[in-house]
Amino acid sequence: MNKYDSKEILHVKNGDLEYLQFKILNEHNVKNCITLKHGGVSEGELASLNFRTLGTDKLENVLTNLEIISKELNFTNVHKGKQAHTDKVLILDKENKEEYVFKNLNPDEVDGYITNEKGIATLITTADCNPIIIFDTKNRVIANVHAGWKGVINRIYINAIKVMKEKYNSNVEDIIVCIGPSIRKCCFTSQEESFKEKFTNSFKYDEDYLEHEEDNKTFHIDLIEILKHEFKERGIKEENIHVADICTRCNTEDFYSYRETVQNKRKDYATMATIVEIN
Repeated sequence: MNKYDSKEILHVKNGDLEYLQFKILNEHNVKNCITLKHGGVSEGELASLNFRTLGTDKLENVLTNLEIISKELNFTNVHKGKQAHTDKVLILDKENKEEYVFKNLNPDEVDGYITNEKGIATLITTADCNPIIIFDTKNRVIANVHAGWKGVINRIYINAIKVMKEKYNSNVEDIIVCIGPSIRKCCFTSQEESFKEKFTNSFKYDEDYLEHEEDNKTFHIDLIEILKHEFKERGIKEENIHVADICTRCNTEDFYSYRETVQNKRKDYATMATIVEIN
C-alpha cells in the first residue's frame, strides 16, 4: 500500500514517477492523474516534475515532464490555455483543440475545460489551489477546473456545470465531482478582516467553513466545505462528491505549495498537473 492510497485515491509509483488517480474515474474508464513532485527533470527549488511554464524553469524541462506523464498514461495531445484565476471555462472540440495544444502556450485566459470528445486531454496546474474534475457519467462529458480561493468565490465550478447542462444536456443526478489535493483548513489561515469578508459576502453559511483560533484574530477557511456545500446546493448528490484527503501545505515533501514558497521567501514556485481524458 502506497502512502496516499485511500478509499477515494489510488497512489501509483513507477520508479521515481508518482501520481494519484481517483478510483471512481477509473471505474468509469476515464484516464486521470494528479502528479506529485517526483519523477521529472526540473532542478533546484522546482525539482522535479514541474508543469509551470511562467516561472524560471526551462520550457524544455516542462515539456519533458509532460512527455513523461503522457507516456506513462498514454495521453494524446494535452491541451491548456493560460490560467489567471478567472471564472472562464472553455469547450474543447475538434474545431478549436489545435489552438490549445500545451506546447503552443496559448495566451487565452482559461481556468476550466469541458469536452465530450475522446482523445482530448486537458491539463490544469495547481500548487495549493483546488483541482476539480466534474464528470457526467451518462453523457460522458468531462470538465477539468482550476479553482483557487478566487475561483471558489467566483464559482467557476458552477459555471462548468451550467455549460455542461446547456451544451450537453447534463443532469446533476448523473454528475460526479472529484476534488484533488489542495490547501486545507489547517493551513489556509489569515488575520485580514477584508479577506474574510470576501468569503462572508459570498457564502452566508460562514459557521460551516470559518473557524477562529483562541486569539480571535487568526481564522481558518475551509474551502472544501464551501465546495461541497455549493455542489450539494445545486443538486449534486453527497455520495457523488469525492475528495482526496490531502493538504498540499502539510505534505510539501510530495506536493508543491505556493504558500510554503511564500512563507519561506523563495523567488519561484512549481506546480503539479491534473490531466483527464475520456476513453
